[in-house]
Amino acid sequence: MPQHILRRLALPATAAAALPMALALGVPAFAAPVTADGPAHSLQAPAAAGHTTAFTPTVKNPSTATASEMAAAAAKSKGAATAPRADMLAAASSVGGSITRGEVLARAQSWVSQGVPYSQTAYWTDANGKYRQDCSGLVSMAWHLQSSSANNFGETTWTLPNFATQLGSYDDLKPGDMLDNVSSHVVLFKSWTDGSHTTANIIEEAHPGTTARNSTYSRSTLTAGNYKPYRYDNITDDVAIRPSTAGVYRSAGSTFYISNTSGGLGGYAGFGTEGDTPLTGDWNGDGKDTFAVYRPSDQTFYLTNDNNTVAVARKLGNPDDIPLVGDWDGNGTDTIGIYRPSDQTFYLTNDNNTVTITRRMGIDGDKPITGDWNGDGKDTIGIYRPDDTTFYLSDSNATASVDHTVKFGNPGDIPVKGDWNGDGTDKVGVYRPAESDFFGAAKDSNTLIYQARFGNPGDTPITGAW
Repeated sequence: MPQHILRRLALPATAAAALPMALALGVPAFAAPVTADGPAHSLQAPAAAGHTTAFTPTVKNPSTATASEMAAAAAKSKGAATAPRADMLAAASSVGGSITRGEVLARAQSWVSQGVPYSQTAYWTDANGKYRQDCSGLVSMAWHLQSSSANNFGETTWTLPNFATQLGSYDDLKPGDMLDNVSSHVVLFKSWTDGSHTTANIIEEAHPGTTARNSTYSRSTLTAGNYKPYRYDNITDDVAIRPSTAGVYRSAGSTFYISNTSGGLGGYAGFGTEGDTPLTGDWNGDGKDTFAVYRPSDQTFYLTNDNNTVAVARKLGNPDDIPLVGDWDGNGTDTIGIYRPSDQTFYLTNDNNTVTITRRMGIDGDKPITGDWNGDGKDTIGIYRPDDTTFYLSDSNATASVDHTVKFGNPGDIPVKGDWNGDGTDKVGVYRPAESDFFGAAKDSNTLIYQARFGNPGDTPITGAW
């Protein structure tokens, strides 16, 4: 392990007021426990529920109608249809305008979350607008295209390519692109499940009797089904992901300190009480990590969206459990979980309340670690084995298969993780308490790509994208 140090920042027990600050500063720590039935359970206000409305299509099959069939139907209506519109209630994008990949996926996922049922003769009304409840209607909605009775509330498998450019290869696909067989079906691409691009994560409205869903298509299925990859002409890449940087929690003052990308002090804030375990996560889906603490004395998590006010207080686990954080379902928000050393089992929640994932991994003495190891937007489990200074990481919370093995660090190091280079994938790292040093590795490698000396001996390490 390289010993070269970029910077040392010795933080005093009480930070000086003149220090540069990026967070809310001087926030008094809360001392009184917050009861579970005090703060609201939800991280953010839920989206208003949508509703379905039946309509009579102007063509026999509104999902796969050709442009000529749509034109003939429009001519036959003699102008009775209204001008195309989307009835959008609220969105970052405008109808037919520029839209980020993140918004495209969020719009599509909202139908999954609402369980929108498949229908060629009904449209769904919600905050996204009014769109037909079939495969091409979902993609029309996700891309925020025009929608009205004039086009049967969405484009078709044949007309969607008019708004897009065909890609040269499946390997060129990015989140929010589509895979279209103009004769039968279209799906929205999310990501690949693996680096070899053998299986695609997709969102679709599949067929009658199903609801909008996340699914997977193998590359061979896509090829055999004659699915062509397309990119919406008005889609844009999201703002670059902020890389993770080091931070520490000083229990004696119940204070979080974070570093900036140069290794200097980025800010600090008081939160929690002495003896709490520090945590960080994106609790409200805004793309920024904020603080949290876990109180071992009563097994309660306290989460804050502003590094000041408790937004969620939730009890989970038993004494001696280890608190965990992750976006287990890929919806953009982190939720809580615990690891039970006595039986080497992960217990994870998608709603900060109900355990939905139970998975055993590791052996006695292993340390739990979680992260998005393959860049698919979902955090999965892993363990660090101090005896051989090796990380064993899984890309699935369903099987706990070991998909990545990385030997990194020295005996006595504390395992950490972070997206050190901002490429959307978490990598392993270690914190060396004796020198307050952070070391971050490249993906699936022991090559050093991040290092910083931050904090004082006795501090607890944290990492995050602030």
